[in-house]
Amino acid sequence: MSDNLFTTPTRRFHLTRRGKILQTTTERYLRDDLGYGTLLLPSKKSATIAGDVAELSPVTIDSVDMLCDVMDGGGTLVVVDTNVLLHHMDVLEYVREVVMDDEDPGGSNSIAAAVVIPQTALEECRNRSLVMYRRVTDLIRSSSSSSRGKHRRSFIVFADLHHVDTQHYREDDEKEEQGEEAMIINDENDARIRKVAYYYGRAFYNRRRTRTDENNNIDVVFLSDDAQSRRLAMREQPQQNDKGLYYTPRSMREHVTLLQKQDPTLNLLDMVAQFHVPPAAQRIEYYPPHIASSALSMGLKTNRYHQGVYRSDRDSYSSGYVTVRRGQERVAVLIRGEQNVNRAVDGDIVAIELFAVEKWLPSADGNQPTPPPHANKEETAGIAPETAEPTLKDMDNIDEELADETGQLRRPTGQVVGIIRRNFHKNYCGSIWSVDDAILDADAHPNDVIAAKHECEHADGITSTVVFFSIDPRIPPVILRTTQRERLLGMRILVSMDSWPSDSEWPLGHYVKTLGAVGTKDTETEVLLQEFRIPCEPFPAKVLACLPPPDYKIELEPGRVDLRHLPILSIDPPGCKDIDDALHCIELENGNWQVGVHIADVTHYVEAGSAIDLEAANRSTSTYLVNKRLDMLPSLLTTDLCSLKGNVDRFAFSVLWEVTPEADIVDVEFKKSIIHSIAALTYQQAQSLIDKPEKHCQNDIQAGAVKRLASLARKFRSRRVNAGALTLASPEVKFVLDSESLNPTDVQAYTLYEANAVVEEFMLLANVTVAKKILRHYPTLSILRRHPAPNRSMFDSLIRKAKTRGISICIDDSKKLADSLDAAGKSLSSDPYLDQLLRILSTRCMSPAQYFCSGEYQAKDWHHYGLAAPVYTHFTSPIRRYADVCVHRLLAAAIGVAPLPVFLSSKSYLHDLAANMNRRHRAAQLAGRASVQLHTLIFFSGEEGGGEGGGIKEEDAYVLDVETTENTEPSFTVMVPRYGIEGRVRLSHFATDDPYLVRDPENFRLYYKDAKSGKILASVAVFDKVRVRIWVKTSRDHRELVLDLIDPICLAKPNVVGASRSKSKKQKTKK
Repeated sequence: MSDNLFTTPTRRFHLTRRGKILQTTTERYLRDDLGYGTLLLPSKKSATIAGDVAELSPVTIDSVDMLCDVMDGGGTLVVVDTNVLLHHMDVLEYVREVVMDDEDPGGSNSIAAAVVIPQTALEECRNRSLVMYRRVTDLIRSSSSSSRGKHRRSFIVFADLHHVDTQHYREDDEKEEQGEEAMIINDENDARIRKVAYYYGRAFYNRRRTRTDENNNIDVVFLSDDAQSRRLAMREQPQQNDKGLYYTPRSMREHVTLLQKQDPTLNLLDMVAQFHVPPAAQRIEYYPPHIASSALSMGLKTNRYHQGVYRSDRDSYSSGYVTVRRGQERVAVLIRGEQNVNRAVDGDIVAIELFAVEKWLPSADGNQPTPPPHANKEETAGIAPETAEPTLKDMDNIDEELADETGQLRRPTGQVVGIIRRNFHKNYCGSIWSVDDAILDADAHPNDVIAAKHECEHADGITSTVVFFSIDPRIPPVILRTTQRERLLGMRILVSMDSWPSDSEWPLGHYVKTLGAVGTKDTETEVLLQEFRIPCEPFPAKVLACLPPPDYKIELEPGRVDLRHLPILSIDPPGCKDIDDALHCIELENGNWQVGVHIADVTHYVEAGSAIDLEAANRSTSTYLVNKRLDMLPSLLTTDLCSLKGNVDRFAFSVLWEVTPEADIVDVEFKKSIIHSIAALTYQQAQSLIDKPEKHCQNDIQAGAVKRLASLARKFRSRRVNAGALTLASPEVKFVLDSESLNPTDVQAYTLYEANAVVEEFMLLANVTVAKKILRHYPTLSILRRHPAPNRSMFDSLIRKAKTRGISICIDDSKKLADSLDAAGKSLSSDPYLDQLLRILSTRCMSPAQYFCSGEYQAKDWHHYGLAAPVYTHFTSPIRRYADVCVHRLLAAAIGVAPLPVFLSSKSYLHDLAANMNRRHRAAQLAGRASVQLHTLIFFSGEEGGGEGGGIKEEDAYVLDVETTENTEPSFTVMVPRYGIEGRVRLSHFATDDPYLVRDPENFRLYYKDAKSGKILASVAVFDKVRVRIWVKTSRDHRELVLDLIDPICLAKPNVVGASRSKSKKQKTKK
């Protein structure tokens, strides 16, 4: 054994559940040559596709003099405890930002010139929160690679677990002090970290005694929020003869307060985590205490308690559900009310206790679950939704109901009894709310009441308590302590939660950063990305390192078929850069046609299990906003190497059919290929080729191919429709943006050509064909897409409304629904939009399609209702959907060109993967819709350069629903086709009990009668056309779209009409 290598045994005794005592001995190797820690320093730069990246090499600090040089001879060296890494990363990361400032003189105005991170603290952090651990390691690397000259803030990793001078030995006096009880592991870790601080403090003390140079002005601070550990630090240190303690123990708040006094511009106090509410005259317990961890662990083992992730409902933080396992099944347990939620926050891993069966809720609709309470409720005007909100069963294959002893289905309920792991590492976006007590009254906004109750100034004269409200309704109000209250009013900020003690009505948190002023486009765009948790950070270096080198060339390789001789072309919207698919159609010698669908071979560049693959799996989809696109993959792949652009070679995954001119499929092949697209057409260009006369197409290769494709597409579509495929619609519109400001100047409906349907038809054919292929080879491991048949309760309202117009809608199966919609379209031919409106409303009665693993459902449940397809998957868009990437791997394994990745053989992994893809896909849809809503507000407000076409507008609208409940505010919901807006038109000038305003629930109708004659002056019924004014109402930090009625004028302005009629009668009397 080397002279500088030692071993030390550690013995522990464990009491088993059966009462036996077991002894374990762990031997740890110790060294005396580890110096004063390890620093990462740039060694050389490597060229990558993302530019030059500095390579970091570990350097051991082998002497105190070297450590002084690292710290530039002065400042503070901080040794951090585990709780600092877990709760104060925002403060530590602020150090990294200050590093960039060359004006910062040596670190005196920052948290420290050097931060020592003991290995013990780092490993504890990793065990308790992988997210925070990754932030710590990223901070160490990024601070090292971005450091410049003498102004570097150094992050030193110290191997205290293996350093001979920082070992903790249980001495006799310590045993006596602790009553002979063995120290728990956490106490030993704390003691070891304190020894690290003592090790550095003693080293600097000894240097000061022997050296008198200017590099001796260094203080050592031990940072910990554990008050007991700080007290022990004071007690354990031997006193220096001339200068007090070797190191100073402080809490993070104490340390930052000292720094803030030295430099008030730091604003670091706002970032310090809170764990206790300010002292009050009377302590109030707002919530029941959580069960102790030992009792919780025993309860989980005995199945008294159940563990799961708490998920809030989308519109409330005081209700949600926890998914628990019952054998192989997953069941959603409803948690309702603040006391039962008991301080759980969306994403927390919690322990719950099920209520007795008598307290379970009755089944919502026989065998059908109830849609979430927020589904299809638009309190203010906004962009119309396309589909119903998906249920838990649809999203995650989770049952919402269980049978009780009598066999009756009920919805289980329960309460949270403990928090196993918090989800506080996420930042939340919103604004602080400040209120003047004088304006509070009975009609005050709930936020005003909460803010008035908790706002206060602190005795230190620096900080004040304010209340933060997230724009995400799943997040409760958060109490902040800030030094910059006035500066934060009217701003969007990011906040992190720290704790939620039982004597605090709301969670405690701290300020992270300011995004910008409320209402501005860039700020609100960033807000919506935060709200829907869309990954929008730049791709990390480890992901970019997976990309091909800058000089990469695409050449034919073994295992690929060369299809560059085929006249392949793509058809996409104008300006499309991420071209996933291309088509070809040629005549064969036997008179049949060969049709090919060629899809970008993304898996050639994205190796399974690599960093870029894990990143893509996490993002799951590209997100499309009005003014930007957030890609699932780096742009080198998205818009270049994987994009099937014209006149360049590209790798593809091709599906090749031999078909007759009558669209009968003879054969199909699947090939990894290399292709060369001869043209990248727009839909309009492709349509012009379809419409081109035959006599002009003799020698036109492109026109011939597109015409053959169109001919086949018509036949394929006809067969699908005959089989029951639905022709649905959505209220989608597009903005015309200013070329410089990217603000909306106009709103237009999408123009659809036959060419759109041609591409859609062959993508559907490819997806169905691939689904059948992978199912034959992997019947329980295939990633498929299902669209459940709607239950009758979802269509009931629409069926009753349609009857008022003499229209019958049958939903027994998709074929009957399609036929009834077609018949309705013919009967509504006088107003073509009513046909489209009926299809829009039918779409909204259905849940969206969902990804799933074939092994989790029976074959009869694989059906895609909307497409009338027994099996369906997504294969055709791997650039922007991770599901397609998985399907490519399944297909490659099925045809024997590549092995199936191991993780795709796990049903459990596939379940979690499909659930994440469903959540991300839904979030991307909602974010896109929110972006349209934001630009709609900008357009109608006429602000922010909204263009000459913006401002208040008057437009035709169609009535979707009428509020006919007695003693409620008279109102009705409309759709504005021109802008795709849906909202409520309020008739607030009528009293709720106005005797002349008659409600007709049977016919979904409101009508207004003349007070004297009883004659009906005006009425509004479902599907009527009305005229509305669209404008933006601004209040405080909130803007909303408002729809006011213009016509019928008798309902819009009854008093004006009444006065006009009275005046007319008087004039006639005079005559």
